[in-house]
Amino acid sequence: MKISVIGIDKDELISGKNLAEMGNEVIYVCKDHDHVNNIKKGYYTQHEKKILDNINRKNSIDFTSDLKEALYNANMCFISESDKYDVFNILSNAKEVGANMSNHTFVIDRSELPINRTKQIKETIQEELNRRESNLTFEVISDPNFLKT
Repeated sequence: MKISVIGIDKDELISGKNLAEMGNEVIYVCKDHDHVNNIKKGYYTQHEKKILDNINRKNSIDFTSDLKEALYNANMCFISESDKYDVFNILSNAKEVGANMSNHTFVIDRSELPINRTKQIKETIQEELNRRESNLTFEVISDPNFLKT
């Protein structure tokens, strides 16, 4: 299964690592192109190093700053807010997913927002699909504790 994980914070890195160890192809997405290039070259922050040094390189893990590339043929996409309780960030991620997904996708909302935003996320993705005149389908699943540390 191909899985996109938006973000490379501690929780995202650990979740992706666990998913890859289960046999999935995982691609992390970070908008900071320079950061992605540094990770690919082996230059990590301290928290990244602790996790990435323990990843079995046989597992299929990659990093990109191109969400369209990450979503191409992805079966699942994990989204969350990078700043706790930032609903605008998670809806921005949802909008980008709707603009770039290429097939039926399960979108997993790992947000820790105190109010479930599944309906807003669905509406945001559907608006982008409508704008593209796309008949693609998707499901939104809210599970803030999925594979968290």
